[in-house]
Amino acid sequence: MTEPSTPWRQHRLIHFVFFLMGAELFLSSPLLPKMSEDFGTSIARTAWVVTAFGLSYAIASPLVGALTEHLPRKRVILSGIAVFMTGELLCAVAPSLGWLIGARVVGGVGGALIGPAMWAYLAETALPSHRGKAIAFGASAYAGGQIIGVPLATFVASGSSWRLAFAAVAAGLAVAGTLIWLRLRESRSVAAAAPRSPAAALRSSFGLWRVRVFRTIMAGNFFLQAARLGTYAYAGALFASRFGFSTAVLGLVGALVGIGSLVGSLAAGPLVDWWSSKGRHVPVLNVGWGLLLAAALAVATTASSWQLALAGFVLAFFSGTGFFSSAQVYLTTVMAERRGAAVSWNNSVLYVGSGAGTAALGLTALGGQAFAALSVVFALCTVGFSARLAWARP
Repeated sequence: MTEPSTPWRQHRLIHFVFFLMGAELFLSSPLLPKMSEDFGTSIARTAWVVTAFGLSYAIASPLVGALTEHLPRKRVILSGIAVFMTGELLCAVAPSLGWLIGARVVGGVGGALIGPAMWAYLAETALPSHRGKAIAFGASAYAGGQIIGVPLATFVASGSSWRLAFAAVAAGLAVAGTLIWLRLRESRSVAAAAPRSPAAALRSSFGLWRVRVFRTIMAGNFFLQAARLGTYAYAGALFASRFGFSTAVLGLVGALVGIGSLVGSLAAGPLVDWWSSKGRHVPVLNVGWGLLLAAALAVATTASSWQLALAGFVLAFFSGTGFFSSAQVYLTTVMAERRGAAVSWNNSVLYVGSGAGTAALGLTALGGQAFAALSVVFALCTVGFSARLAWARP
C-alpha cells in the first residue's frame, strides 16, 4: 500500500494562481496617474479602483466562503477563477471610471471565491508534518507576484497602456484555470461533505465568532495588516518626500519589499513544521515575529537615511509574512473541518485591517512621531494577541 504524501505538483497549480493574485493586487496603485489622465478624473476619485477591490473582497469573502464550504474545492476554485478573469477583462476594456470600479468589484468577488478555497486545499492535502511548508509556499508565490507586479506596473505606467496589465493577468488566469481543470485532484475531505441550506451555512460561519481562539486569531491578524500594509501604503510618499525618490525608484522599493515577503514565507514554512514537530505551540513563534515587526517599523518610519528606511520596510515584510504564514497554519489546524469558513473570515479581516490601518495613519502627519508611534503600536497589539494565544492553549 502506497504511503500518503503531500501532492506538491498539485500545489504548484495553486501557487500559479496565488502568483497572479499577488501581481494583480499591486498593479493598480502605480497605474492610478495613467487611469486618471485617460478618464479625466482626479487621483482621489480614481483611487476607488483600489478601494473597490478590497471592499468587495472583504464583504464577499465570509459570505461566499460559508455558502461554498460544502462544495468540492476544485469546483469553487474554477468558479472563482472564471469570475476573477471576467473582472480583469472588464478592466481592460473599461470605457469609463465607473465601469472600471465596477469591474474591480467583480474581481474582488472572484478573489473572495478563490482565496479561501485554495488555502483550505493546501492545508487539507498536505501531510500534517508538511502543513507549514505548504502554507508558506502559497504565501511565497503571492509574494513572488508582488515582486513582478510592482515593476511591471511601473513599466506599464511609463510607457504602454495600463489596460495591458489587466489583460495580461486575465490571460494568466485563463492558463491557470485550464491547467487546474485538467490536472488538479480534488481534496478528499470535502468531496463527500454533506450540503447545508444557505441559512444553516451562514449561521455556522457567523457562529465562529463565538469561539474565543478564533476571535483572538482574527484580532492578531487585523493588527498585523494595520501595521504592515497600513504603513506600507505611505512608503512611496515617505521615500518621495523624505529622500526625493522618483516613481521609477519607488518601483524598485516595492520589488525589494516583495523579496522580503518571499524570504519570510520561505523561512516560516520549515520553521513552523520543525517547531510543531517538537510539540511547541505555534503562537509562541508569532510573538517573536510580531516583536521583530515592531522593531522593523520603528526603523522604517524614523530612519534618517534611505538605506535604513528601506531595510526597515524589507524586514517588516519579512517578519510580517512570517507571522502570516505561521498564523495561517495555526488557524487551519485549530479550525479543522471548519477551516474553509475560518479562512474566509480571515481574508476579510486582513483587508479590513489594512484599510483601517491606512485610514488611522492617514490622520497623523506623514513621517511624524505620531505616525511612527501608531505604526509600532499596531504591531505590539499583534504581539499581545499572539501572547494571549500562547498562554491560553486551545
